[in-house]
Order: sequence, then structure tokens, then C-alpha cells
Amino acid sequence: MATTARTAMTGVISAQGGGQWWAWAANRVTPLKVVRKGGDTETSQRQAPASPVHLDYSGTAHNMVQAGQIHGDVHFHGGDRPALAPDDSAWLRSCWDTLARTGANVEMRYLTRPGESCLDAFLIVRTTGTNRDEAERQALTARTQLGIVPRHLTSEPVTDPALAHRVLEPFQPHSAGIAEVRKRMTVQRTSRDDARNPWLTAVTPLAYRRQPWDALWSELGGLPFHAMVSVGVAPYPIGPGLRSHLAARAADLARLARQGPPPTGVWSVARPPDEFAIAAHALASDAARRYTDRAFLLRVSVVAERPMPGLLSELVADTISARTEHHGLPVVVRPEPADMPTMWNNVTALNFAPLTAYDQGNPAEAIGELERVLGSIADLDEAAAAFRLPYRSPGKPSPFGTERS
Repeated sequence: MATTARTAMTGVISAQGGGQWWAWAANRVTPLKVVRKGGDTETSQRQAPASPVHLDYSGTAHNMVQAGQIHGDVHFHGGDRPALAPDDSAWLRSCWDTLARTGANVEMRYLTRPGESCLDAFLIVRTTGTNRDEAERQALTARTQLGIVPRHLTSEPVTDPALAHRVLEPFQPHSAGIAEVRKRMTVQRTSRDDARNPWLTAVTPLAYRRQPWDALWSELGGLPFHAMVSVGVAPYPIGPGLRSHLAARAADLARLARQGPPPTGVWSVARPPDEFAIAAHALASDAARRYTDRAFLLRVSVVAERPMPGLLSELVADTISARTEHHGLPVVVRPEPADMPTMWNNVTALNFAPLTAYDQGNPAEAIGELERVLGSIADLDEAAAAFRLPYRSPGKPSPFGTERS
């Protein structure tokens, strides 16, 4: 599928195939410098237009997050404790309507500059249309609206077609240099002979904790070759079908988590609860509460032109969702050779095509459609854990370089 740029005025890249048009556009996103006023640490800020505030809650009580002002201040904490990352979750929530209205996917892409120990950050959008004009118009609309970023950032449209092409496909990946971070699936055979399926599967959600990204950006920026961390989301409305399946799964696991009837009428000993079902029921019930209205498709890609240090992908997983009492670490998956073209196309075209690796090596009969959906979607808090806008921390050198074409 060949891509073209109509003019150097917009930087929009377009392509045709399968009876429709696609268009891509990008913004360069740069964090503002941190300055100190009156002994307090603040972020130098630009004036931003007022935006509506939605106080949204999701997740279980112990993991409830309140989204504050979309352009809220960055709060830094003293002492040796690392400063929390800015809370940009309300900005991401506000993007859902824009993405749904324009039919857009969006990606936050961090690219290395080999030899300079710094990164460039880009917000990329992809839209579709029945003709070229429609696709490009939607891409420009999405780029403009998503370019209204929190006030600790600046956003400038990429209008140079050559740079736009490089942002979309900056290098060719090495076969040992491509991976994804996924929500963890845990599979176990049930101990109950009255289960509907011999396999029980639990999908662990991501935990949004405003985890600092400084260590990850430093490690990524220090690589002596081209590499990227790219996080893509697309709006995913939750329909009645998924809600019904989640409720049924939670009910079935609740049954297995309790004592069951004796195996026969002459055997009076009750079937014992399935220990794994107890843990899986808690996650399934949590999923039924999380996924009720709006969600995102989510993809976290880590790609390099050379073999990737194994610790880099693990650092991405740990940064996105650190282990807590109720949440395990995400899992790093690597594509089979047959999946490499699809995985790279997902990155360069902002797609979400499924891969064999998404089953995480589990038996095929243990992973059904419901598990695959739960492994691919994120509620608004989970998405905020992975979709991190750049920022600068006080007292630390910025990993983000100055603009370069």
C-alpha cells in the first residue's frame, strides 16, 4: 500500500486500498521547562483554552481514580520519593469523543536519536474515508483537536511530509527487536468436574498509579541505535453483548468459587471450591464493573533496529503497571516469524490486528473470544497507565531534544 503526501502545507500522508482511503497526521509534543518560583517547584505553563471537566470513576474501590482538571497543575513531592507523573488521564478521557467522531486511532510515539541520548515525542492520528479528501479532512480535524494538550506541554503539527513519513516508519525492525506489552493472562485447569470448561482463565488489569517514566525514557534515549516505544489507542464502545458475557462469566466463576453439590446422590461430600476460581472471580467481577460504556483498544509496542536489550521491554511493562497487591505485572510477548509483518504493520499503520503471540503460549482451548477481548481493551484508567504524555521532572535533565527536521 503506497503512501503519498498531497502537499507540503499539511504534512498529511494518505493511502488507498480495499476501496477506502487512510490518512495519517502527526503533532510534535514537547514538555515545557520546569522553573522555580518563590522556592516552590512549578511547571512553566502556557495559556490553554478552558475545557469541560468530567469527574469519572472506574475500577475497584482500592484502585479508584478521580480525573481532575484536564489542564491541572503538576504536583511534585519533596524528599527522596520520586515525583509523580502529571495526571493527564482527564485529557485522554476527553480524546474519546474526538476519536469516535473522526473515526481516528491515535498513537503516542517516543523515538530515539542515536548518538544524542535524547528522544522525540509525537502524537500520530490515523483516519479513514470513502475518498481522499474525507480521510485527510478527518485527519486534520483529529490532529488539531488532539493538539490541545495539557498546559505542561506544547504541540506543533508536523507539516514536513518527509518528517511525517519518518515518524510513521522511522526504521526497519530487527527480528529480535520487536515486542509488545500485554495484560497478563493466567490459565489453570479447574479442579471441579462440574465446570463448563476444563480451563479457567484470568486477565489481570493494568493499574494506573501515575508511575514516573523518567527511568524508562533515560534507558530508551541512551540506546545507540534507532528504537521506539509506541502506545496506540482506539475508541471501543462496550455493547450489551460484552456486558452480558462478562456477567455470565462472573456468575459461573462465583459458582465454582463456592462449595458445589456432591458428585452423586449417594455421595454426601460437597465438591470443594476451586481455589483459582476464587481469584479469577474477583477479576471477572472487576471487569464487569470496569467495562460498561467506553473503553479503548490498546497496543504497547517496543521496537528497535537491532536486537533489543531484554530489560528494556520489562522496564516498559513495570513502568506502565507496577506490581501491587491486586495487580500483577503485564507480560512481554514477542511475535512468531509469521506474525512479524502484521506486528510491524500495526505499528506503521496504527492498526490493532491480532497476533498469535497474544495467547501468551497458553493452550488454544483455554483462550476464548472473551479472554482475547479483555486482553486487548482497556478502560479509561488502564489506558491512562499506558498512554503517557511527555513531561519534565524538576532537578533532572530532560530526555527530550529540541526540534529537528
